[in-house]
Amino acid sequence: MADFRQWALEFVLADDEGRQTAIAQKAAKEIQTAPANTNPVARWVEAVQPWMPGSGHEAEDETPDWTARAKALEFLSRTLDFLSKDVLKPSQVKLLVSFFGAMFEVDHKAGIMPSATALTRIAAMKSFQRHSGNEIIQKICALRDDFPRQVSKTRLAIYELIRLLMSTPEVAGDLQHRHGSSAGFMIDLLQLCRSERDPECLMVWFDILRIFLSEYSPSKEVLEEVYGAFKPYFPISLPRASQVAITPEDLKLQLRKCFSSTHLLADHVFPFLLGKLDQGDAVTVNVKVDILKTIRACLDEYTHPEQSIAPYCGRLWGSLKYEVRNGEIEDTIWGTLEVLKSLTNRLKGDDLRDYTLSVTRDCVADLGTTMYASSAGRLLVSVLSAKSSAFVLMAAPVMTHIKENLRHPKAPVHSQDLLKVLHVVLETRLLLVDSDMTAEEREDFAAIDAFFKPLYDEVFKKVVSLGSRSDASYDDIKIASQAVQGAGALLCQRPAKSLVAAEDAVNIGSERLLPEGTCSEICESLFAILTKSGPGHPRSSGGDELINDTTKALQRAIRLYPKGFNPLVDQAMAIIRPSWRSGGAEEASETITALGAHIAFVGSSELPSTPRNGFDHFIYSIRSFLSELFNALEAKADPQIWCALVATVQSIIRHFNDACLGQTLRKDLDFENEPLQRVSAVYPELDQLGGEKQVEPSVGYHSQVPQSSSVDEIRREFLLVSLFISRQLYRRATKVVHSHPQTGKAALTLSDDFTTVDQATGYQYLHLISTLAGFVVHEFSESQQTGLKAETFAISLFRDDSIAVPQKISEEQLSSGAEQSVLENGSAWSWLASDAPNVLSLGILQALQPSAVARLFETGVAQELILSGFVANSSPSRPVTLSILTILANKYKIETLSSLMAALEQFTSNLLPASSPEDDASRLEKITSVYALAAGMVRRYSGKEAKPLLQLIKDSPKDAKLGSELARRLEVIVVPQQPLIKENYAIVKPLWVQKVYFELVSPMLQAATGQDAEVQDQQIKSNYSTGVLLIVKHMNFPIYEADADKILRISIAVAQNSDIGPETKAALDVLKNTLIEAPEKGKGHLRSIIKICTRVFSHRSSAASVDPETEGACGKLALEIVGGLPRMYESQHLLPHAPQVQRELTMVCGHRVREVRKTARLARVAWADLK
Repeated sequence: MADFRQWALEFVLADDEGRQTAIAQKAAKEIQTAPANTNPVARWVEAVQPWMPGSGHEAEDETPDWTARAKALEFLSRTLDFLSKDVLKPSQVKLLVSFFGAMFEVDHKAGIMPSATALTRIAAMKSFQRHSGNEIIQKICALRDDFPRQVSKTRLAIYELIRLLMSTPEVAGDLQHRHGSSAGFMIDLLQLCRSERDPECLMVWFDILRIFLSEYSPSKEVLEEVYGAFKPYFPISLPRASQVAITPEDLKLQLRKCFSSTHLLADHVFPFLLGKLDQGDAVTVNVKVDILKTIRACLDEYTHPEQSIAPYCGRLWGSLKYEVRNGEIEDTIWGTLEVLKSLTNRLKGDDLRDYTLSVTRDCVADLGTTMYASSAGRLLVSVLSAKSSAFVLMAAPVMTHIKENLRHPKAPVHSQDLLKVLHVVLETRLLLVDSDMTAEEREDFAAIDAFFKPLYDEVFKKVVSLGSRSDASYDDIKIASQAVQGAGALLCQRPAKSLVAAEDAVNIGSERLLPEGTCSEICESLFAILTKSGPGHPRSSGGDELINDTTKALQRAIRLYPKGFNPLVDQAMAIIRPSWRSGGAEEASETITALGAHIAFVGSSELPSTPRNGFDHFIYSIRSFLSELFNALEAKADPQIWCALVATVQSIIRHFNDACLGQTLRKDLDFENEPLQRVSAVYPELDQLGGEKQVEPSVGYHSQVPQSSSVDEIRREFLLVSLFISRQLYRRATKVVHSHPQTGKAALTLSDDFTTVDQATGYQYLHLISTLAGFVVHEFSESQQTGLKAETFAISLFRDDSIAVPQKISEEQLSSGAEQSVLENGSAWSWLASDAPNVLSLGILQALQPSAVARLFETGVAQELILSGFVANSSPSRPVTLSILTILANKYKIETLSSLMAALEQFTSNLLPASSPEDDASRLEKITSVYALAAGMVRRYSGKEAKPLLQLIKDSPKDAKLGSELARRLEVIVVPQQPLIKENYAIVKPLWVQKVYFELVSPMLQAATGQDAEVQDQQIKSNYSTGVLLIVKHMNFPIYEADADKILRISIAVAQNSDIGPETKAALDVLKNTLIEAPEKGKGHLRSIIKICTRVFSHRSSAASVDPETEGACGKLALEIVGGLPRMYESQHLLPHAPQVQRELTMVCGHRVREVRKTARLARVAWADLK
């Protein structure tokens, strides 16, 4: 038989929490499993008898061991935590209630806390009898004056016990039956807890009061007693030094629930809170916000609003309106408006009518004044926006007074405020028209539609036109900015309809409150403002805001009125066409860019409720601008015009793609066979661009894209059309050479459009159409790229009718050494690798998935591109060639192609010796090609087969003639590149930078610091130092932290021995990063660092000797380093240098570069604070 006494003793003596828990668990298990005839419960309770009062174990004058007694009782309490709720019998539960309840009367020092927690557990048991709840509460109330003396933790346990009892339905029913409306037990509790101040205890006490008020039925007298218990706490706050986890807001919310717990308190609460509010400046903002939130909670929660809220409606309005009318603090204004909205929501019938009449009567007079029009508008809107019935009662008189005052405004700002109120009223109607209404309410709502229909002619027409006037003043522009928003909202209004019709999405998109003529007029008046946004229309201050507001309003209007879009495009083209035909190229390109941006945003940035309407906008706008582009090409217009037009085309495509992605779910829909041929047939106006005859726009695609098409289907069609557009642009930009001078095979070159064109502008145009094609190809999924054979676009440039794309070759052919033939005889694809059209290939290659690039290797074309690019000479398109090499090396493991690697090794075997038969320029380009390949390979980890190439890179700075230039170009291996980001499907492993440091930088660092026996020449060491710094500057400090001392020394050496240039900038970059991350490493080099930096930022050079951008960047870096030293080091290390540094900083504050001046001033302040 278990010895409970022994366990109790062990529990009392134990100091370890885990040990006490184990003992309690053992006791609980014994109670649950012991035979009933052994009476385990009685033995368990008797086990603590030695520590109880009157047990006879203490001498009469001996002080009781309160701690031991408390732990003994805790033994019982903790055991209950592990007992099942259905183990104890009713008689046993009753015994325990009596035992623990007695502790409240006889043991105020040690027994209260464990007894309260034990009773909390007992009250949740299955056999707990409801009448015991009253017994426990009476025992608790017996504490009387000893209750406040208990520590807060004990009081909290008692409060939680009371809350549990009062919220248990059976106990609550017994208390109600036993005490009736007089609620004697509650009066006793109020007396017991009247002086509570602890925040955690108050949280539970307030909840007890809320439960009593909301779930019990006390008499009026008791209700007032309870109200008087929590009312003095308002407004409540926490001391700043309070350490409790409860926030002030938690406490305020709990007290607020007491005020809002029952409508029977309304007669007390509203006068009390309004009295507090009416104290004016005596009330702080926080308290005022608390009062407003409490009033709102009461308005939201009180039942029977006819009796509890309606009688106080007038007084609430009378007090609250001044908080907005005369208010200056936005928090209290917003709080008041929310209260007024809640008040409106709770009123009905005559009460609502009388209330809205009072609000309207008080506010419309203020609408006629400049000072109060805005606040009056806010008050009116807060009430009429609460629900449709309030809107019906107020909208007509409010709009009538607004229109009247707009005819005779007191000042420009008065007009703005009135237009803003009208705009918000229109927005409110848009929200309410779709709200739930009864048939009668909807009929009433529809009855006031007549007040809205003439608003454009009566109000907006005149003020919107101010924005398109060439002589518009600042005030005109500000008024127009407000008016265009209202006009846009007016066009979007829909008639009030039956609920069935309102749920029809198609009808919502097609039905409008205004007639079609008015809608068209609004669109044209808004677009008239946008046509003045280009060059030749200088604007006063506020013009940009007007343009932005107008563009948003027009975009919104077009979504609801799709028919209005095409005329806007026609208007834009009517302005654009003469601008480039007869005006200057620069001004014309600005006009195209400005109008094109508006057309793209308005028509394509968001889909209408019927997505096909958005697709119609896309097709119409894209066709118009493409047609204009091809006309400009035919007319030999300035390439700036081409660039502006194709940039607009790209903008339209990107906007529409984003709009689709905002709603689309599936991106991987399949294509039919030969999808581009279908697009050619369905969209003849796109197929015959630039033709002799202008083809009329066709809507034949409507059969392919029906009105019911989903967004996914729309996007699939959009991408195919965009790809076809790219095809047309590519074909226009190239022409076929049937016999290339070098290979004798068919090739592509730039078309005759580029014959007399400035090379830089021509390349800009090619880059734009290349990025367009790349963007479109990128948006296709991997399976879609496979289905389209997207990789062929990169090599045929959409001229597959003239440029034959090889078929997949066998493994034997892949390894048969065809590369040797390319080396000896040249490649049929050399034009694609190194001639001007290569930029067109780059855009698509960059967007291909690795699986698509792999198919180029399977045909052998990619290998030829690599070898052709490898041997290509320097040319304007050379950077593009290097990027192509990088992409191919990244998206495919070229080191696994043994014949390709053998050919590359043959190429590189004799590149480095200075005695090489090749000229230096050729050697430099070929080694740079190796760098480009490495840039792609290292990001995906290269295999061991690539070690010869990596060795060539490591040895390249040793070259006597080219070493310094090759060291500078090493940066290309790690520099961030657009083709090598994951968004472009590049393969980038997580630790590639660390691998580059280990395999490439570490050996080079050994050479730079003289630890490589083969490198003793000082110039070669300097080359290695430059290379290391140019690579390391792109790495995070932890990667090179182990070698930070060496790298710091070589950065100081390079900065000391180099002129202002890329090497110095790299040295300063690394120096700055190292000092920020590990300032202690620079302490021994302070003199050198300061000397270097002052030399750099004080540098004065002629414009011809140094790139101004590099000089400015170096100066800024040097100043950042010097300016940071006072934060990094104690003043005694810097004071010896202070006079010289401060003198130099004073002089550089007059530097010609603004960023340098700004940084110099900050550094000067930092050094001035040295003491």
